[in-house]
Amino acid sequence: MFEQGNALIVEDNPETQEWLQSCVASAFNEMTATTADTLRQAKQLIESTQYALALIDLGLPDGSGLDLIKVLKAMQPDCHIVVATIYDDDKNLFTALRCGAQGYILKDQDREKIVGYLQGIKQNEPALSAASSQRLIDHFNNKGSELVDSRLTPRETEVTCLIAKGYSVEESARMLGLSPDTVKGYVKNIYAKLEVSNRSEITLKAIALGLVDA
Repeated sequence: MFEQGNALIVEDNPETQEWLQSCVASAFNEMTATTADTLRQAKQLIESTQYALALIDLGLPDGSGLDLIKVLKAMQPDCHIVVATIYDDDKNLFTALRCGAQGYILKDQDREKIVGYLQGIKQNEPALSAASSQRLIDHFNNKGSELVDSRLTPRETEVTCLIAKGYSVEESARMLGLSPDTVKGYVKNIYAKLEVSNRSEITLKAIALGLVDA
């Protein structure tokens, strides 16, 4: 069972480390928690022990917790990874989730909230602080609004995605079952609507609109 597995807490501040241990103990009273102060120490631990849960700080003395998330996700794909950080911003939140984190909590919140977020994992609820959840909602709402404002038609949106992914006009035409001249016409419209002048700018705009991943 998940609650009876091992937990890894990666945090360099001794007081915060102890506090997170107590949160894990309250949320999962049969889980054994191990701590690591550095990225190097954490990597050594995951080579020898399987973990059901990992709480990872992003700012470590010898590197970024994002690197550890990637390694842990590759070596132990079943481990439930939650970022525990003070960074309340879009860049760290979305980068951590893309790297493989399944939760993102702010460790300056009160103990009851942290324990509640962790307990929610047992019900398959993502361990996301309220601020992080709101950032996700705002992000996708804004992307949707920007896409509407771009006035791209559904077909133009498809062509934008393919061009942004590196496909040529001929390849895009073949995939969509259209003639190259028709796709060229769509590309011309896309240039005008997105106010871009080359494929690189289309790619950057597509990323900004949330049509393709960076």
